Amino acid sequence: MKKLFLLALTITIFAAAQNVATAKATKNKKSTSSNFELNVAHINDHHSHLEEEKMPLKLGDQTVTVNIGGMARMAQAIDEFRKENKNTLVLHAGDAQTGTLYFTLFEGKADANIMNEIKFDAFTLGNHEFDDGNKGLKGFLDVLKVPVVSANVVPDKGSILENKWKPYIIKNINGEKVAIIGIEVVKKTKESSSPGDDIKFYDEVETARKYVKEVQNKGINKIILLSHAGYERNLEIAKKVEGIDLIVSGDTHYLLGSQFEQFGLKVADPDYPKKIDHANGEPTYVVEAWCYAYLLGQLKLDFNQKGVVTNVVANPQLLIGDNFFEVKDKDNKNVQLTGAEKDKVVKFVNENKNIKFVKNEPQAEKLLEGYKKEKNEMGKKSVGKILDKIPGGSENRIPDAKNPEGSLATTLVMESVLDKLKTIGTRNIDFVIGNAGNIRITLEPGEFNYDLAYTLLPFATNTIYTLEIKGSEVKQVLEDAIDYSLTGGSTGSFPYGAGIRYEATKAGKLGTRVKKIEVLDRKSNEWVPIDANKTYVMGTNSYIASGKDGYKTLGEIIKTRGGTNTYLSDVPIFIDYVKAKKEISRPKSSNVIFKY
Repeated sequence: MKKLFLLALTITIFAAAQNVATAKATKNKKSTSSNFELNVAHINDHHSHLEEEKMPLKLGDQTVTVNIGGMARMAQAIDEFRKENKNTLVLHAGDAQTGTLYFTLFEGKADANIMNEIKFDAFTLGNHEFDDGNKGLKGFLDVLKVPVVSANVVPDKGSILENKWKPYIIKNINGEKVAIIGIEVVKKTKESSSPGDDIKFYDEVETARKYVKEVQNKGINKIILLSHAGYERNLEIAKKVEGIDLIVSGDTHYLLGSQFEQFGLKVADPDYPKKIDHANGEPTYVVEAWCYAYLLGQLKLDFNQKGVVTNVVANPQLLIGDNFFEVKDKDNKNVQLTGAEKDKVVKFVNENKNIKFVKNEPQAEKLLEGYKKEKNEMGKKSVGKILDKIPGGSENRIPDAKNPEGSLATTLVMESVLDKLKTIGTRNIDFVIGNAGNIRITLEPGEFNYDLAYTLLPFATNTIYTLEIKGSEVKQVLEDAIDYSLTGGSTGSFPYGAGIRYEATKAGKLGTRVKKIEVLDRKSNEWVPIDANKTYVMGTNSYIASGKDGYKTLGEIIKTRGGTNTYLSDVPIFIDYVKAKKEISRPKSSNVIFKY
């Protein structure tokens, strides 16, 4: 009887356990098979632009200047996003660093701390995270508490960056598992940044395919690619790799969505998000959120029981302040917009879902104010000495009888850019060309500090491009710029360079003024005549690379054949150059002989 009793008890306990297990399995199956809503907010490429900035926008029937962006404002917008939505993910698609004095002074720590304050759910490495080499990136990551993902960037065993990031993370969101895989842009990082030799890079498409399969084998069917591979490359990944639900893109600084054209802004693609359909009927969506914390990308994704996105609701928003509006009066002075005119703009913004008044989040603002105060104090700190007077600014743009060498300060800055591009091994750079208008002052003998650097080069968003160009096209670029500077355009277009020198005359017409061009041969280090049929690698700034300031041919080359935007700003480049040299003298020559 005792044995029968024990057997019956055992059977009863086993049956009860089975019932519990069945109940749990049923519960789990229910949670993973029901429809699921995921709300994603994202930014990319804030590039140490921590403070708000001024920008003209068309708001209704008038163009006004507003305060836009700033990471304290972004923090508030993300806080509101989390409060107003369920099942949220907040992602950063890379390039947190490089671009302003905040990075130059604090070496990424200011960026890391404010990202910690925002509490991003994941961050992927951008190419500029490697600008200060492995050691600089380690300093940033040592402070950063946000999970970092990058599947195709792999440190060697023993590297100081070993185990600093993972290929992907899996987030459990209200019972649903979502995989976030990181991808880095390979070519640009290797050519335009400074990763150590102990860092290995792997193809973006193949790596994405590998890790999508790996997480699928773990039973996960909701997959996000957090990719700093650039918009075009990410569209390629979307087309070639099935199983990805969303690609959050970075690197290309693209503003997506035709709805932003109403604000007088140029968009790279009318679609936000961009939908890519696969043969199996499952879509992949691709998004990017401009740059510099100007915009918060937002979208709601509805998944069915199979983990397929069945509906998307998008709501990307420009983030602006509500207390600053300017217009130009008849005397070309800034005036405050008030009264009925301001009310009309406020009404327009409040009624438009793609632009939003956002105040600064108090804790992030307090954190930023501490760095801002320190930045202002450090701005007066010397980085080196200027030994001679080096002409620059508006009065020295074009060589003349009084100053036959013209803007030697522009030549000096070009030398610093060429030196930087050679240091990072940018595609065997041959020479650089820049416009005199980018240089705003004459350098006087004495201490050179951070504030002076940003006075000399105030356009912090002006970054360095590299491109391939034929010798014959170089001549036309110089002809365009000189003609524009002499015939009613801007005198600021007048060209100077490093690694290149030329002779030209004031007399003549477009196409006839440039008489002689020589380049400094990389192998022999001797000046040789430019070869009209040879293809060279040239550096320049993003402003004239877009065709502005009369650089028509240059703009057409970039538009038709493309170039590489390194997103390196000329300001920190020049600061680092002065730091390394310690003392700066006049350049030996402006590399321009101009017969006026």
